[in-house]
Amino acid sequence: MKALIFRSPFNISVEEVKTPEITPDELLIKVGACGVCGTDFNIYEGKAPAGLNVIIGHEYAGEVIETGKNVFGFEPGDKVAIDPNIHCGYCEYCRQGRIHLCSNLKALGVTINGGFAEYSAAPFKQAYKLPETLDIKTAAFAEPLSCCIHGINQADVAMHNTVAIIGAGAIGILMLQLARIKGAKKIIVVETDPQKRDLALMNKADFVFDPSDKNFVQNINDVTSGGSDIVIECAGNAKAAETALKIAKKGGRLIIFGLSSPDAYLNINLQDLFHKELTIKSSLLNPNTFQTAVDMLGSKKISIESLNIKYLNLDNSEIVSLFSQPRNPSVNKNMILTNNQ
Repeated sequence: MKALIFRSPFNISVEEVKTPEITPDELLIKVGACGVCGTDFNIYEGKAPAGLNVIIGHEYAGEVIETGKNVFGFEPGDKVAIDPNIHCGYCEYCRQGRIHLCSNLKALGVTINGGFAEYSAAPFKQAYKLPETLDIKTAAFAEPLSCCIHGINQADVAMHNTVAIIGAGAIGILMLQLARIKGAKKIIVVETDPQKRDLALMNKADFVFDPSDKNFVQNINDVTSGGSDIVIECAGNAKAAETALKIAKKGGRLIIFGLSSPDAYLNINLQDLFHKELTIKSSLLNPNTFQTAVDMLGSKKISIESLNIKYLNLDNSEIVSLFSQPRNPSVNKNMILTNNQ
């Protein structure tokens, strides 16, 4: 089968490898679609940890074609999405129910072989059946959406809250839709790219601002009476996080959601922090939110139709170019399709 293998930083290639043999507790998945995450770019650049010689790709869905002898609840022909994050179940954090903080966490497509391949072996406990209404390409959004659901839960949005979202890529748009579902009074999106600002307006943002505008902070203050109650940073860089601090209201909450590079640091004026009495949280992975993500996609409560998705085949030159060349800011999501999806 064809698979995209991460050999070392800046060294990936599509290669012919043996189709995996499953253990008694695994499913053999015929992968249909696998989204390219910001984490995958960070892995390629050596900015996020991953196993060497691993098939990367962790946002995937496909069809069960074989089941191990200990598997129950699944059979060949079932369409499934895969939660890549595998917790141990016995460490301190797992026993407290905080499975996303697991001391022995493994992840398909990061530490063990994942979804940028024609076939994937996955533990059956990581698989979620898809409703008939949900197609494979949309189901590949279940993993990032499940992470966003945890992030919006961290924000604890109430109906009287104003929510500002920094960044209008795919994650920012998912967060925007979730904030609307949560009943936020007013939703603001902050984005430098004009096409993505238009996308945010298409997804019913109440206000959209360009942070490079010299009156940016004052403009937000004018429409929020002094800042946003909740700010969710989805851009994954220090400048975005600093912007979030500037536009947070006194007594507000700041959620750091985006994955930044390991050399990114946040400069905070401690006196400003003192006077604002902010609550600052981060958001990691997707504890117990994957089924909710599948359900929301299946019921169309979350839509990806407005996103500019670029579909790629599992072709070496095309994939290597995707990772090695500058990213196209107009593309909200890259997705690799296999097995004629």
